Amino acid sequence: MKIKLLLVSCLSVLVSACDPGLPSDGMAAAHSVTVKGYAEPLTASQFDKLPPLQQYQVANKLLSTLYKGVSVDEFFDLSAGLGQPRVKDSVNFIQGLRVRLATDLDPAQKKQLDSIIIGDPDAVDAAGAPAPLDAKYDFDDSRPKQMPLARIFDYPVSRDAYVQWMALHLTNTILFSPAEEIDSADITDVQNLYRRLDISIMSGASVRSIVATHQRSIENWRRFRSPEDNTREMIEIYLGLFDRDADVPRAAEACRDLYLTDEASGYKLAYTDFPNDQPQLVLGSYVLNCNEFYDVIAAHPLLIPRVTSVLVDYFFDGRSVEDRLKLVESISASEPQTFEDIFTAILFSREYLLNTERPKSFEENFLSAAAKVNWQSRSDIFYGMTTGRGGAGRTELAEMGWPTMTLKLGRLAGIPLDSLSFANYHKGLRETLLLDKYHWGESMGLIRPDGPQPEPPEPPVTDADEQEKAAYREALATYNEEIAAMTPAEKALYDEELAAWQETMQVYERVDTLSLDDLIDYVFVSIAERRASATERQALIDIMDEAGHLETIDNQRFALAWRKHELATVVMDYLSRLPEIYYFKRHVQG
Repeated sequence: MKIKLLLVSCLSVLVSACDPGLPSDGMAAAHSVTVKGYAEPLTASQFDKLPPLQQYQVANKLLSTLYKGVSVDEFFDLSAGLGQPRVKDSVNFIQGLRVRLATDLDPAQKKQLDSIIIGDPDAVDAAGAPAPLDAKYDFDDSRPKQMPLARIFDYPVSRDAYVQWMALHLTNTILFSPAEEIDSADITDVQNLYRRLDISIMSGASVRSIVATHQRSIENWRRFRSPEDNTREMIEIYLGLFDRDADVPRAAEACRDLYLTDEASGYKLAYTDFPNDQPQLVLGSYVLNCNEFYDVIAAHPLLIPRVTSVLVDYFFDGRSVEDRLKLVESISASEPQTFEDIFTAILFSREYLLNTERPKSFEENFLSAAAKVNWQSRSDIFYGMTTGRGGAGRTELAEMGWPTMTLKLGRLAGIPLDSLSFANYHKGLRETLLLDKYHWGESMGLIRPDGPQPEPPEPPVTDADEQEKAAYREALATYNEEIAAMTPAEKALYDEELAAWQETMQVYERVDTLSLDDLIDYVFVSIAERRASATERQALIDIMDEAGHLETIDNQRFALAWRKHELATVVMDYLSRLPEIYYFKRHVQG
């Protein structure tokens, strides 16, 4: 707390002459925030100068922070192998990602994605016949905690996914935690607070207007229940000013017009019969009631540096006080108006992407790795993460010391790495994802995917004989007859399945050409974002050979086609034990 006070106090000189107040409509003025100095963004040329594997690491550092990831097959040209990896896309990945995060989903696409997530009992097929859609994920009474994770995971990289993620991150900080753990709060507070943040950020509301609205909310009063507690916490949380024993009693007197009812009355926010009638001097301004006090907080020049410092403390955990102070100064000097401005400045900064090493949270690690291997998610994954029940119960965040939207003061900046918390973290990642070969084997191209029925016949090879060509013509004729017999609705569904299968087959065909060494590197890069060392590769090959996953021809070992997913599981098991996969890497730059 004293460190945070130091950070904000040092910044007060920088911002004391500026009091932007609250926009009349609560919206931030549309402008482009340009960050200079210590928090300047990583440029396209700086990214392009990195070696290919470091480009992949940096791209996934940014995506992992957002609970996303890019697969090896999507990022690299696998036809060139991984001995000298070649980046597939000529367009700068980081710059392209910035554009995608600023682009809204098409409303129809968003509606369709939500229907897949929660199901749609009223769905119809192309012909208008009833075709109820089952929910992709399991939900229970903790749905307000589960739905954001499901949307972030299933939405493509877009502003919609970004806003969902920002709102989730904020509700896990001291700034906006709904504090479900205390007796006066419940899951409804989680839902209302999260949705209010989601809607406000999506609409472009300013930081000041969001804070002003939140202070007046019942969710805020259910967390800090007396005028004394509420006003003290607003001063500390949003301004970083501590030990304000002169201001707090006067602020509490001004706020005596409000009170929270007791448990028997449902913890409701109510007006008193005896409001304050004498102006109170608080933080250099005279206020008569709680509304006026909240306006002073929301318009205070320390607000933006303070909320920036809370976020900087998390993303730059482990960096020195001096470094974090310089980052807060640099971002605040750019005059950010929205949380989107602040998050974007942090995430795209060169200091974050290249010069910061810190532990990954479970969500950052698990959901990113799942995206990198194109994991076919379990229906109970978010149910398990939030409740500890079901087949994915070992992923429960609370057992890792990392409950979501629960703690009164939010999550701490550092990831819990005590023995018990980390043991549960490791177990959840290893057993639920890394060893779950049948949920990533096919999508990684390690298992040949089954095609839709009827499956298109495979064309004959160039040097096929006449019998093979005739057999193909006959199979093709039969296939075309079966397609022609389909109803329009059946054909539409078949076309969707066929397109998905063809895409997966393309991955399978590319991976099928990899040598044994490249296949091991393929799994290594997917999870550890580096190639295997010669020692690691040889030790793993010996284990695979002993397990019967390889065959030897002319003194050379090859992966058995039908055992490649088993081979990958051996590598995954090894990788799960490496400390490096639980950290974001630092790339030493000047």
